[in-house]
Amino acid sequence: MNWAEDRTAASDTVPLTVPAGTPLHIVLTKRVPVKHAGVPVEGKVAEKVYVFDHLVIPAGSQVVGQVSTVDSAPRKQRALAIANGNFTPLRHAEVDFITLVAADGTRIPLKTRVSQGAPSLVHMVAGENGKKKKGRVARKVEEVHQQVLAQEEAAINNVTAPGKIQRLKAALSARLPYHRPSLPVGTNFTAELKMPLTFGSETPSAQELEKVGGPIPPGSLVHIRLITPLSSATAQRDTPVRGVVSQPLFSSNHTLILPEGAQLSGMVTEAVPARLFGRNGQLRFTFRQLELSRGVPRQVEASLQGVEAPSGSRLQLDAEGGAHAVTPKSNYAMPAIEVFLAATSLDLDEGRGIHAGATGQGADYGGAGIRGGVSLGLAGAVITLLAHSRPVSAGFAFYGAGWAVYSHFVARGVDVVFPKNTPMEIRFGTHDGSAPANPNNKFVSQLVKPDKTL
Repeated sequence: MNWAEDRTAASDTVPLTVPAGTPLHIVLTKRVPVKHAGVPVEGKVAEKVYVFDHLVIPAGSQVVGQVSTVDSAPRKQRALAIANGNFTPLRHAEVDFITLVAADGTRIPLKTRVSQGAPSLVHMVAGENGKKKKGRVARKVEEVHQQVLAQEEAAINNVTAPGKIQRLKAALSARLPYHRPSLPVGTNFTAELKMPLTFGSETPSAQELEKVGGPIPPGSLVHIRLITPLSSATAQRDTPVRGVVSQPLFSSNHTLILPEGAQLSGMVTEAVPARLFGRNGQLRFTFRQLELSRGVPRQVEASLQGVEAPSGSRLQLDAEGGAHAVTPKSNYAMPAIEVFLAATSLDLDEGRGIHAGATGQGADYGGAGIRGGVSLGLAGAVITLLAHSRPVSAGFAFYGAGWAVYSHFVARGVDVVFPKNTPMEIRFGTHDGSAPANPNNKFVSQLVKPDKTL
């Protein structure tokens, strides 16, 4: 069903209804211990939710729920964690968000389908690295764009970013060989609505909508969410891509040009899967059509400009909006260190022990602790120190060196992955095939007044 048709009850009135399937991007505001079902969960909405041009759920709106189920991790995953020095019980918690708290305190019941995302997200912008030199006008436009992005990111960070003390505690706890399993503050969730949410209705005037459907100014940035999940591991050239406008576009005098809910379609133009020996994936796509009403597509040109990505995804966007994973230079340092430690573990000169006159199977306790710690963290350091054994120390060192070389140089690289409902920004180009707005068009009569917050 067309997005305009299923939201309109009459030609002159538009219901402000958030349809089923719309995602709420939520971040935790309190740490959640993963123990059992029934533990309360608190979060806040990180992305604004619009209906046409009307803001109905502001960013920062409180959401509450509970842990619905807790499951133990598969044995294979548990064994791999232990092999890497992590003895924490691995448990997966399913979360259910059941209430949205409006700004006036009204509690709105929710029925959602929740999927857990990354512990933290970062905002990636096309061309941040290796930018080409630009003219004065282009630089000024880019400065304004960056200021807008900085303001938006700051607003999001006020909602999503945990405090410094909380982040420090979480980082230290994660390095321990055993800690209580929990969902840290800032963990991201996507909650798809199972039932629509209604926020009243609006009756717009033709004057307020005179530019709707008109030409989109070249260079316009538009917020969308991805409908088609994409991965460089599975996508191929010409794979269809679909998205939907998530925030309306207004003119300089705040007249609506492009409403929330408009459909975008395009295709993948380049897809390279990750391969062995650390070769990373690449993905590039573009949007070619914009649909404001059923059967009336417009030819456009729009490419990826920004995206919310997990902080550890190693994602980078080039100046043309292509996405590719990168390998940090630090990845080459750790294998070198571990190979060096493995080589020094073969030194049979036992007279360098920290205890004078130490004999037997090695007294280099400091070196042994370092080798065990690099290989298996704190647990490895403790084991090697208690063992007082050079063969044990050497074994840990060679295990760490072998794993580091394999994971950094031999294993498959990282694929570019954009899950369904990923928030993105796209930039419209100069080839816009739109027609002038027509106040008598049925589509125009179905829209609402510019950006009013309930």
